[in-house]
Amino acid sequence: MSKSTFFWITALVIFLTGSGLWLWNRFGPSTGRTYPQKLEAYPIARTLDSASSACDLVVRRYRQVGDEIQFELAANAGGLSPYNIEISQKGKVLHFNEIPHRYGIWLAIPKLNLESGSAQIKVVSLGQAGCETTAAFDFDARQMSAVPDAQTWIRQGSKDNWLDVRPIIINGKLHLKDFGNYEDSRTKVVMIDGIEVKGLENGIPVKPGYLYSVTARWIDAPYNDWWNKMRNRSLRQQNIWLSGSLGEKEETKLTRIAIPEWFSPSRTINVDFDTKFPEFEPIKGKLVMQYRLNDYVPTENYYRRGINYLSGGKDTPAPKMHYTVTPNYFADKDEKWFSTLSKSEVETWAAVPNFGVYALDFEFWNQHYIPEVKERLIWFAKKIRQNNPDMYLMDYWGGGAYTNPHINTVGGKDPKELMNDYNDPKPNNSNFEPLPSGENFHDLFNATPIDVYPKPMFAKDDNGNTPNNFVLLSAVHSLRINKLISYQKNNKFIFFGWNRYMPLYNDPIVPWNYQLTEPKGELIMNQLEMMPASQALSMSLFSLILFDGYYLWHDGGPSSNDPNAYKVASNAPGWGYEWYPADGKTPESEVGKKSQERGAPPYWDFPTEFYSLGNWMAKQVEDVIVGGTNQDLPFQLNGNWIQPKKEQVLLAIDKKQPFITSVVKGNQIVVLGVDSFQNPTASRIVKVKLPDGSETSIELYGNWPSLYRGILK
Repeated sequence: MSKSTFFWITALVIFLTGSGLWLWNRFGPSTGRTYPQKLEAYPIARTLDSASSACDLVVRRYRQVGDEIQFELAANAGGLSPYNIEISQKGKVLHFNEIPHRYGIWLAIPKLNLESGSAQIKVVSLGQAGCETTAAFDFDARQMSAVPDAQTWIRQGSKDNWLDVRPIIINGKLHLKDFGNYEDSRTKVVMIDGIEVKGLENGIPVKPGYLYSVTARWIDAPYNDWWNKMRNRSLRQQNIWLSGSLGEKEETKLTRIAIPEWFSPSRTINVDFDTKFPEFEPIKGKLVMQYRLNDYVPTENYYRRGINYLSGGKDTPAPKMHYTVTPNYFADKDEKWFSTLSKSEVETWAAVPNFGVYALDFEFWNQHYIPEVKERLIWFAKKIRQNNPDMYLMDYWGGGAYTNPHINTVGGKDPKELMNDYNDPKPNNSNFEPLPSGENFHDLFNATPIDVYPKPMFAKDDNGNTPNNFVLLSAVHSLRINKLISYQKNNKFIFFGWNRYMPLYNDPIVPWNYQLTEPKGELIMNQLEMMPASQALSMSLFSLILFDGYYLWHDGGPSSNDPNAYKVASNAPGWGYEWYPADGKTPESEVGKKSQERGAPPYWDFPTEFYSLGNWMAKQVEDVIVGGTNQDLPFQLNGNWIQPKKEQVLLAIDKKQPFITSVVKGNQIVVLGVDSFQNPTASRIVKVKLPDGSETSIELYGNWPSLYRGILK
């Protein structure tokens, strides 16, 4: 072998080895790696006395959050919690007894009334006799009133060192701040309502009267590699509502239909719209389909709050119910089995109750039905319609004639490819192609759903936008095209939604925090990521103002109002749990043992409350939207007037612009606008031109919808 050949072979081996190592380090597994938190920014407590070398208990660092001090404890032994705490300063002594503590959080002592200057903390373990320590720390009394009183805000979700978002007053103005500011050398991305934000650790200006969903993600790779389940990824989410007036009214010729002052999401984990909302009849001609969520609330309460069709009600007549039929109806048998059924057998299966709404959701089958399945589903649907002429029948799984293309500019369907849909509207769903026999679904389904399930919050573009920011406008486009398809023109067109994001990439689970009182302790159950409240309100309003309503699916039955009614077991359904008893010893078998009620809600379902709020707000303009005509409005952007085109919603997606539309009836107008892409705490005043030629302004805050009504000349 010549030296030249040897040299090139060696170089090739080195190159391939280096490339392989790079690829392995870049994309290979890293879930087992640990990334310690960076704590250099926090002040160090000064140890004054440590009475026991047996446990080496010590206060390391601390931080102040308003009138609360959080202490990092360290020891070489476990089982030390709970603790008796003594805080002293200038002869003043405060006692806090049996304070629980667990790994993963700092010991928090709230509502301290101290002077500025040095103070001492004595920590005495109740889990191990003789284990105690004393340390000095500095307190800043000027910060005591910075965090508003806890009665003025609500926060639920995760609760540990990783994310600690609270309101704070900075220079007299309301801000949100992440006091946790967890850093560990991995890539960290923080989002509010699904859009990346910067500087939350310093405070971001916000408005009262809104709910903000804050997510923080960590990955030991670039953020857009979140799809890679082999990388070390972590996720936290906190959802925080701030009470207070929405602020000064803008100058406009229109009357704003704002979030009413009486509204707030529930302070408990149970929803309370079913008792707290004013009673109102459903909007004429609209469909609102929800689930009964509280078993202690009468079924009739839901119907008295704008809901036409309910699931989970007690003694509810079938015509007032909606029902989603899954493969479970066929005992989870597959397409192959279904394809072998005779027509008479299929029609036997079609003997269903006369539900008000019946939605097909055969989710384990191919969404694009093979001819044998399609033929039998046609028989199935035809028989159901024949037996139940007043029923609204839809196919959620197979979709309407035009299914949602899931348009976005971060890897989804390119809106430019769909502009011609308005000139030549036609189905994009093969399920609606006729069979050789001529049979088809065209006149069988009288309701057309469009999927508005939340989408992933990655990849993100340079502006921090993610696929979830495009869901609303993609759905508006999809239903507009469906309405143009002739055989569907008399259908009801609805959004079919859910309140949470179903992980598509083995995403980490959100550790959701529950404080139990019987037995006393902290329960952490892993949950899915909640959709933003701003998105829920938008879905509700746009579905009711522009179309015929919504179907809000729910993954659980009615719950009790017993906050301790949780059942935990290693073989229980779900995504895992952790139990930290306050006394440090109560076993997990005691959790929920004394509860005779149905289970407690697994999560704070604020999206359903905001869907219901949208229903109430739409009711305030019922006289216009029922029988009115939809038209998009010209608006001014960067000094230039944007004249709406029939494909305006696609242009809004493509250029990431506000979308402003209206419904006109006689001399009455309803205006609905949203900016799905601007910073979630930004406010934009937009000048719009009304159909009578007059100009006025509306305000678009964050990604929240804005609803107005007015009188034309």
